[in-house]
Amino acid sequence: MGFIFTGTGVILLVLRFYYGIKPELLNSNVFAIFSSYLESKYFEVTKNQLIEEIGGLFLLLGLFMITFSKEINEDEIIKNIRLKAFFITAYLNTLFLILSLLFTFGFGFVYMMVLNLVLWFIIYLISFRIMIFLKDNNNPNN
Repeated sequence: MGFIFTGTGVILLVLRFYYGIKPELLNSNVFAIFSSYLESKYFEVTKNQLIEEIGGLFLLLGLFMITFSKEINEDEIIKNIRLKAFFITAYLNTLFLILSLLFTFGFGFVYMMVLNLVLWFIIYLISFRIMIFLKDNNNPNN
């Protein structure tokens, strides 16, 4: 299910940002706590194209499901690998945030923060899968 959600999110976001597709069906009035286009608005209903939010929601939920799904044979070794992957992710993500603060400005910084929404999940999944791969290759009994 996580892969389906992630794939759907990626497809929707590519359609919106790469191809510029904005389905009229997804233009809607929504309640916004804060909205800033030509002017800033607080706690108002505003018109919005929802493809970005729907795509982002599918992407985040899918990555969340993939990240926190249990392995078939979840044991103490896997739990320790998960913990190590979390620490690696925390270090690398903090480094990314520090470098973003120091070397990106204006909308570039905003783009880095948007990337940071999914980067944590991606770093975790890569580090976890590498450690699982190394564990499986070092232990021929599995």
